[in-house]
Formats: sequence, C-alpha cells, structure tokens
Amino acid sequence: MIFDKEMELSFEFFPPRNNKEYKSLEETYKVLSKFEPTFVSFTDGAGASKNRDIIKSVKILRKYSETEVVAHITSCDKEKIDVDVLIDEYQKNDITSFLVIRGDCPTNEFLIDPDEIDFSGENEFRHASDLIEYLKSKGINNIGFGAFPTGHPEDKSFEQTVETFKIKSNLGGNFSATQLFFDSEEYKIFFNKMKESNNEVPIYAGIMPLLSLDQAKRFAQICDVELPSKLEQGFEKCSSKEEEREYGIKYITKMCNELIDFGADGLHFYTLNRSKAFVDIHNNLEFKK
Repeated sequence: MIFDKEMELSFEFFPPRNNKEYKSLEETYKVLSKFEPTFVSFTDGAGASKNRDIIKSVKILRKYSETEVVAHITSCDKEKIDVDVLIDEYQKNDITSFLVIRGDCPTNEFLIDPDEIDFSGENEFRHASDLIEYLKSKGINNIGFGAFPTGHPEDKSFEQTVETFKIKSNLGGNFSATQLFFDSEEYKIFFNKMKESNNEVPIYAGIMPLLSLDQAKRFAQICDVELPSKLEQGFEKCSSKEEEREYGIKYITKMCNELIDFGADGLHFYTLNRSKAFVDIHNNLEFKK
C-alpha cells in the first residue's frame, strides 16, 4: 500500500479563508488526529478556495501529528512555471505527495471538451494526465488522481472512464481517491473492473457524510451524480432536521460497512473541516483505527 497500512483511513480538508476558520480547522483536527489517519489531503481550487494558504493549514495540523499530507494540484489553470513554484514551496515544507485533478478550465464551462479550448499559453496542462506525467518527470513518486465510480460527466461511456484511469496510472499515478458516490455497488463495480485489468493502483472510496436531503442534492448536483431513489425516499420520510441527520449518518455508516466488508482499499472522508459527523459514523463502523 502507498501509505503503509492495509486499510487506509484519510481525511480531506479545504484551506480556511480567515482566522475563525483556521481555529475551526485546528479544533477539528484535534479530534480527527486521534483516529490516526494514514494521510490527509488539502483541496486546491474547490469551493472558491483557490490560492488559499495550504502550507499555513498544514502547519496547524502538524501541531498534533506528522501524518502524511497530500496537496491537491489543479492542472487546467496552470503552466509549468506555476507548478514548479508550487512544488518547490511544498517540498520545502515536507509536502511530497500530490493529488492531481483537472479543475475548472479557463472557459468556466465544466462540460466543454478540453481539446477544443484555445489556450493562450504553450505550457498549460489540458488534462490531469499531462500534469501527472510532468510531476513524474520531476522525480515525484507519490502522485494521486481522481477516480469516478459513476463515470466522469464528460466521458461518453463507462469504458472511457476506465481507460482514462489506466492512462493516469500508466503515466505515474500510484493512488486514487474517488468522486462522491452514494451506493457501495458503484464502487464495487469500478473496483472489480480495474482489478480485472490487472491495475493495482489503490482506489480510496471518497465518503461524504450526509446530514440532510438538501445537502445531499447540492453535492450530487456539484459532482454531477445521481442520488439513489432509496436515499431520497429515506430522507423524505424524516419529519425534522434531527431525524434527517440521524438517517444520513445511518445511511453512510451502512455504506462504509459494506465497503469494508468488500475489501475497499480505504475510506477517504470529505470532512468539510468538521469532525462530528465522522465521529458519529466511526462509532458504528466495523472497521476501527
């Protein structure tokens, strides 16, 4: 395994915007560090977090543990000089693992074919795979990338999604974290498809704790995935916010237990810089750190 444990547990954070959010992040990690994650990651560019200070955030976390830090790098908005500056600064702060995603292209049209974009510069990375190849050429060996169990929204078929995964791994990507999904069967199908092709890159299941139907719909829309009807129907039967939260935690806990029973490579929790939902889920997991 990439991070030296058989069953990975990891957390994803976003860089805070202000002192209040930095304090919240610190309080969150005080709690989550006790679960001994095998790594933590910080987003780059998601939710208007572009250009926030990941290094300052990492220094806060390192007050409590020396857990491996993975920094996200978006490819579509950068030239080689941008990447070189980022990598140099990260490595000076002992951040040597990276997760590459394409990010939003200059058009701001998420569903445009990147091959049709008229880039003004010569060195932009049109695809995440281009940046993976570049990082590998610079001697970086721990490179992650996104995986899409439900299919990438721009791909014409599930087979194309699978082939893109293979391309990224062949170019140097050696671990992956999935986009959100809300049915463990979707992960299982994707996982088995990759193993059938003898691809041994770990696929960490991206888990979003759900606390309400509105939240579930919002994230499904952002990620362009469908909510299972059983999930929506379960939320609709709830008569209060408290019942919705209880139902959401129960649903995600069940999904996590199914993934653990299946033998998923790891669980990668999208924390939204909060700890309580994960703690509630963890208390009911069959797998415990």
